[in-house]
Amino acid sequence: MKRKLYFFQVNYPYGKAAHLPYTAGQLVAYAFDCKDISENYELADIFFLRERIDDAFSKVKEPFIVAFSTYIWNCNYNKTLAKLIKEKYPECIIVFGGHHVAPGGAMLAECPYIDYLLHGEGEIIFRRLMRALIGLEKAQEIPGISMRTDAGIITNAEIISEECNFPSPYLNGYFDKIIRENPETEFMGLIETSRGCPNSCAYCDWSNMKSKIRMFPIERIYGEIEWVMNNRIHVLGSADSNFGMFPRDIEITERLVEAKKKTGYPIRFQTSYAKNSSKRVFDIGMKLEESDMNRGVTLSFQSMSKEVLKNIGRANISIDYYSELMKLYGEAGVATYTELILGLPGETVESLVDGIDELLNLGQHNSIYIHNCEWLPCSIMGQKDYVDRYKIKTSHIPLNQPHREYSQEDDIPEWSSVVTSTYSMDTQAWKKMNLFSYVVQAFHHMGILQFFALYLYNEGICSYKKFYTDLLEYFLEDCQSVAGKTFRKITDYLDMVLSEKGTLSCTDERFGRVQWPFEEYAYLCIMYEAETFYEEITVFLKNFNIDAQVFSELMAFQKNIMKKPFENKVEFTTHYNFLEYFFGILSGTKPLLKKQEEVISFETKKFESWGDFARIIAWYGRKNGATTYLKDVYFEER
Repeated sequence: MKRKLYFFQVNYPYGKAAHLPYTAGQLVAYAFDCKDISENYELADIFFLRERIDDAFSKVKEPFIVAFSTYIWNCNYNKTLAKLIKEKYPECIIVFGGHHVAPGGAMLAECPYIDYLLHGEGEIIFRRLMRALIGLEKAQEIPGISMRTDAGIITNAEIISEECNFPSPYLNGYFDKIIRENPETEFMGLIETSRGCPNSCAYCDWSNMKSKIRMFPIERIYGEIEWVMNNRIHVLGSADSNFGMFPRDIEITERLVEAKKKTGYPIRFQTSYAKNSSKRVFDIGMKLEESDMNRGVTLSFQSMSKEVLKNIGRANISIDYYSELMKLYGEAGVATYTELILGLPGETVESLVDGIDELLNLGQHNSIYIHNCEWLPCSIMGQKDYVDRYKIKTSHIPLNQPHREYSQEDDIPEWSSVVTSTYSMDTQAWKKMNLFSYVVQAFHHMGILQFFALYLYNEGICSYKKFYTDLLEYFLEDCQSVAGKTFRKITDYLDMVLSEKGTLSCTDERFGRVQWPFEEYAYLCIMYEAETFYEEITVFLKNFNIDAQVFSELMAFQKNIMKKPFENKVEFTTHYNFLEYFFGILSGTKPLLKKQEEVISFETKKFESWGDFARIIAWYGRKNGATTYLKDVYFEER
């Protein structure tokens, strides 16, 4: 009788959507490609959904090995389940690997029910361990493994493989059963066209791997794209660290576009682009945009501070090159977004505010994503000497994973460690930085007051920095207004994070059961009471002494340009050339506002509920500017 292997790589569902367990499939495909393993083991099941622990436990029968792919979103779930399995089947071998397994053997000391830890890339280690468990190798000689021996817990040094010609879990059929048994699920898949990263960013858990970039065989990639197309995978992600680095990435993109033309799948393609973005990345973005597969091209900075970049071992693209790319994408009507990480060592309130202001000055009006820095045990930042050097302190909080659906049946908490203090930032500074970031993301990039800010800047009346700094102070001082109440509530949530009693997202039944990041939550709360908000904000906006007629018309334009859930059609008359004016600003020019009567009308999508509106506009559409009608026209018609 063959020995049974069970593999768990579970994640939360996202409404009807769920991730295929790529890592588990990858390790299984490589292991069973070995004759010794295929003749002695059978794959009993791969679990991909975070179901009730009792239900998952009941499906495990007479296991020989149970392997757990462990991440920040399933670590405690995995531990709880592993302990139950070990208690019922004490001879069963329990194996943990993945990005949330810290270097060394500490997890073995903490969890006596775990037998082996695998560190780093898992294919070769896992196959060798499976061979060792049937007497064909010695486990204690396998690189990258932690285990118990008579002499105590040992951890062997990792050896980064140069191999990349692994068999595909898609093409070898390891996901066929999952697809067949879950016909209503909108699956999200993952492929690798290359592996490795040339950068050593301290916050990233790729940073310790020190592996050169290796390319997967093109035949495998094309075969996987065909599988994705035929199995109607909704969203395909690439696990590459720098997609667009190689000339063949254009050909891979073209193959993705061809697949969508044939069947409509994959609907979207998501990836991390080459950090020093190039003409090749621009061409890839254009091809994806033209086939409606794009949710924005990322132009990553992480921080605009030279001190921060030095501390985290990162080099950004030059400001001149960024400006050139912004102009290129703007002229082509391709949505871009820029990512920053809040809380990196060296960042201050002043440097973050100045950095955001600089990006706005450079023309990033579509989207800036500002993520809180999470402390990851496998990163350079996770090492004790780094923590001590930069005086890093974290808040241990409930899982920071926006957009997952909260379930009362799931009573196993997962945890994040968010950096809330460093040598350059105390907890009060961290709170101020977050509040400012939410104001800019919600009111500028999600559009609520963007056109006032663009006008004031273009006319030389007010900088973006002053506008949004003053706006935040206004909200915090006026706690009875729609925006004031919202930001008072968000401030309370941030205090709960600092006291380790809350996380960086919240639910609101008006907008469905989704965990909303605070900038999207602020946007939704304001839009829910939009009429009242725009009446209240008039007091603040009149401080800038805008001409009375311009002010009145601009306010009407700002209100009407925002998408709302229950509109059948939008049509209004303006006496200024607002469309041409704001198109010009978004394209990087300095246009003139002129008197000119225009009838502006937009076709609308009527939503059945606030929940649908929130999901499609605030969540799915944010990266490509879906919150305003102007950006729809701009990105579609330019």
